[in-house]
Amino acid sequence: MTTGNRKTSNNRNRNKSNSNSRKRQTKKERMAEIEKTEAFRTEVILWIIVAVSLLLFISNMGFGGVVGRGVSHILFGLFGLMAYVLPVLLLVGSFFAVSNKGNFHASVKLLAGSIFAIFMCMFMSLVISSGEVLDPIQAFTYCADRKNGGGIVGGFFAFYLVKAFGFIGSYIIDIIVLIVCLVLITEKSALKGMQKGGQKVYESAKENNERYKEYREYKAQERQKRRMDHKVSGVSIDTKIEGKKSKNKKSDELGEITDTQDLPKVKKSDKIALSADSQETVASDVSKVEPVFAGEIFPPAEPVISGDFVEDDVPLAKEEVSTVPAKQKVETTVPEQEPSTVKTAKKKVKPSEAEVADGIAGVVQEMEQMQPLEHKYEYPPIDLLKAGSGKKSANTESQLRETANKLQQTLKTFGVNVTVTNISCGPAVTRYEIQPEMGVKVSKIVGLADDIKLNLAAADIRIEAPIPGKAAVGIEVPNKENVMVAFRDLIDSKEFKESKSKISFAVGKDISGKTKVADIAKMPHLLIAGATGSGKSVCINTIIMSILYKADPNEVKLLMIDPKVVELSVYNGIPHLMIPVVTDPKKAAGALNWAVAEMTERYEKFAEANVREINGYNAKVDSIEVPEGQERPQKMPQIVIIVDELADLMMVASNDVEQAICRLAQLARAAGIHLVIATQRPSVNVITGLIKANMPSRIAFAVTSGVDSRTILDMNGAEKLLGKGDMLFDPQGSPKPVRVQGAFVSDEEVSAVVEFITQNNAPAQYSDHVQKKMEDLQSSGSNGSIAISDNDGADDGKDSYFSEAAKIIVDKEKASIGMLQRYLKVGFNRAARIMDQLEEAGIVGPEEGTKPRKVLMTKEEYETYIDENP
Repeated sequence: MTTGNRKTSNNRNRNKSNSNSRKRQTKKERMAEIEKTEAFRTEVILWIIVAVSLLLFISNMGFGGVVGRGVSHILFGLFGLMAYVLPVLLLVGSFFAVSNKGNFHASVKLLAGSIFAIFMCMFMSLVISSGEVLDPIQAFTYCADRKNGGGIVGGFFAFYLVKAFGFIGSYIIDIIVLIVCLVLITEKSALKGMQKGGQKVYESAKENNERYKEYREYKAQERQKRRMDHKVSGVSIDTKIEGKKSKNKKSDELGEITDTQDLPKVKKSDKIALSADSQETVASDVSKVEPVFAGEIFPPAEPVISGDFVEDDVPLAKEEVSTVPAKQKVETTVPEQEPSTVKTAKKKVKPSEAEVADGIAGVVQEMEQMQPLEHKYEYPPIDLLKAGSGKKSANTESQLRETANKLQQTLKTFGVNVTVTNISCGPAVTRYEIQPEMGVKVSKIVGLADDIKLNLAAADIRIEAPIPGKAAVGIEVPNKENVMVAFRDLIDSKEFKESKSKISFAVGKDISGKTKVADIAKMPHLLIAGATGSGKSVCINTIIMSILYKADPNEVKLLMIDPKVVELSVYNGIPHLMIPVVTDPKKAAGALNWAVAEMTERYEKFAEANVREINGYNAKVDSIEVPEGQERPQKMPQIVIIVDELADLMMVASNDVEQAICRLAQLARAAGIHLVIATQRPSVNVITGLIKANMPSRIAFAVTSGVDSRTILDMNGAEKLLGKGDMLFDPQGSPKPVRVQGAFVSDEEVSAVVEFITQNNAPAQYSDHVQKKMEDLQSSGSNGSIAISDNDGADDGKDSYFSEAAKIIVDKEKASIGMLQRYLKVGFNRAARIMDQLEEAGIVGPEEGTKPRKVLMTKEEYETYIDENP
C-alpha cells in the first residue's frame, strides 16, 4: 500500500513538472512571436516613412504633380523655408526613434530636435520681418506664396514674443533656446569648448614666454662668448702668448682700429717701445689718452700669462699700422733685449702697475673658475609614440543593457533580487554595480560566481563585494573586444601633466576609463609580480618611459638591474643612468649594497644640515649663501632602482640581496632612494616575508592560482585577471586593490625615444665612483655579492663564532649544540659545525649520547690556547 502511494505521488510530481515546463515553453514561444510581430510592424512603418519622406522631398522640388504642389503649398505655409529640410528630419528622426526605443536620453534628444526646428522657423520669421511682424494667418499666406520665412509655426512664436519682449528680446530668447537644444542633441558643452580654448591660449602663451626666456638666455650666452673672444679696439698688438706650436709662425695678428672718433690722440713722433728682457717700463708722452673700450672691458679669450716676449714671437720692429682712416699711424718698435708693457689710462687716471696686475689676475681666476655651460635636457617629443584609437570601450549601449538584464534575471532565478545601479565600462572589463534588496547576504552573491559566469557565457568574472565607499556589489565581466590603452594617451593626459612629482608614472586606465597616475615617492617602494607574459616587462617600460618624459637627468637617476640581459639593455646610453645596466647577478648584490652605502652617506649629510629628508636638504642648498671662492653643495637627485627579475638574484645570493633590499625598503624613502622590484615567480622563497613586509605598494598581474595571489596581495583576485596588462594595483593607503588596464608601449617606441634622447642630449656620464664602490663592496665580501662558504667562517676554516662559542662553553663548563643555538642565535647545522671545530681544537670532548659534552679546558688553559693560536 505504501509503495503504491509513493508511485502515485511520484507520477503526480512528474506530471506537475511536465506541465510547468510546458507552460514555461509556451510562454517563451509567445514572447518570441510577439517580438517577431513587433519587428515586422516596425519595419513596415519605417518603409512607409521612407516613402512619405521621398514624396515630400520631390513635392518641394516641384516634381510632385498637382497633389505635390498642394502638399508643398501647405508645407511652406506651415514651416516656411524649413519645409525643404522637413523630409530629411522626418526620416532621420524616425530611424533614431525606432533604434532607441524606450531610451529616455533618445527621447530627450528627439524633443530637443523638434524644439530646435520650431525655433529655427521663428528665427527665419524674425529675419524676414522688416520692423513689423506678421500675424500667424498673414505669415501662412506670405510664406506659402513666396516660399520664404518661417511659416505659421515661426510666425506664431515670433508674433507673440515680439509683442511681449520686443525684437531684441525675441532674438536673445530664440538664440539661447537654439544653443540649449544643440547642447542637448550633441551632448557637447559650448562653455567647456570655450574653457578648453582659453586653456590652450594660456598654455600657448606660457610656452611662448618660456621659449622667449630660453632665447634670451641663449643670446646672453652668445654675447658672453663674443666678449671672451673679442679683441679690444685701439690695441694694435695681440698680447696673447702662443704655445710651442706657434713658434715657427712668422705672421702676427694686428688688431684693427675700427672707430676713429674714440681713439686717443697720438703724436706721430711718439713711439711705444716694446722690448724683451729689460724690466723698465717705457712711458710715452701721450697727452689726453682716452682708452676705447666701448663702454665695458672685454676679457681676453685666453688668460694673459706673465713672462718674457721672445723675439721670434713679436717681429714687429719698425712696422706701422696703416688701417687708421684718419691718417694717424701708431708706430711700434721692438728693440732687442727689452721687456714690453702697455699702459692705458682710464678717464685721465693712469693705473699703477700693481692695479693692472691685480686686474689681470682677477680675470684669469674668473676664467679658470668658469665652468662649461650645462647641456639642457631636451625632452623627447610625444610624436615618437603611437596614438590610441580613442575608443573607451567596444561595447555598445544596447549590449551593456542586455548584459545587465541578463545578470539581474540570473540572480533572480536563484532567489536574489537586485537592482543594477550603475555600469562602468573600461578598456577590457565592464563593472556592473548591483544593489541587493534588504536581507540578502553578500556572501550569497559571491557564492553564485560560477552560475553567473555560466549564464553570461563569460571567460571569467570577478566579484568585488562590497565596493569600497559604495553600498553596492561590483561584478566585473570581460568585454567581448578589448581596447588597447596607448601610452601616448596617458602621457598626454591632464592627470600626468599636472602631476608635480618627477618620478610619477602612468599606470593605465581604471575600470571607469579614467587615467591612473601614481607617484613612486609616495609608495615609496613597488613590488610587481605575475606569471610569464602577463605584462610585467611592459609595466617596467612604462615606468621608465614616464620618468624620461617627466624628469631631467639632474633630478632623477636610474640604477637598473636586469639578470635577463635583454629587457633593459636598450636603455644603455641615456643620461639618467648612473652606471650601465647591470646584467651580472653576482654584481647585482654589489649594486644594491652600494645603494645602502649611499643611503647611509645621505643620512649623514642630512644630520650635518639638520634636515630630515631629501626635499628639505635640496631646499636648504638653494637657500644658503655661499662665500666667494667656495662652491655651492650639489643637490641630491632622486634614485630609482629597478630590478627586473628578483628570482634570479635570490638564486645566486639570496642572503645578501634580501638583506640589502630590506635595509633599503626600511630606510631609503627619506633619502630619496626607491625600489621597483619585479618577478615572474611569486613564491614565498622569492618574495620572502621580510621583503613583502617592507614593500607596501604592489602590482599583481595574472597568476595561475589563488596561492600566488595571496603571496603578492595577501588576498585572492589576481587569478581572475585576464592577462595582457590587466592588473590589480594596490598602492600604499588604498583600502582595496584597484583593477587597472595597463598601458602598452612597444619596443619600437622605446627604441625611438631612447635614440632621440641619446642623439639630442649630452652623452651619458657614468659614475666611476659608483662602479668602483660596487667593486670594492663585492670584493670585500662584507656585504657584497660573494660566494658564501659552507661554514660561514674565516680563511683558516674556523667559524666566525668559534672564539665566542669557546668562551661561552668554558665559562658555563658545559657544552651542547642547543646551548650554542640559544646563545649565538644560529641554526642547528651551524651550531653542530662549531661544536665539531671545538672538539678538533681540544676544547670539548666527543659525544656521549644524550649527555652534554665534557669541557676539557679551564679558563687559564683556554687563554693560553688563544695566545698560542691567535
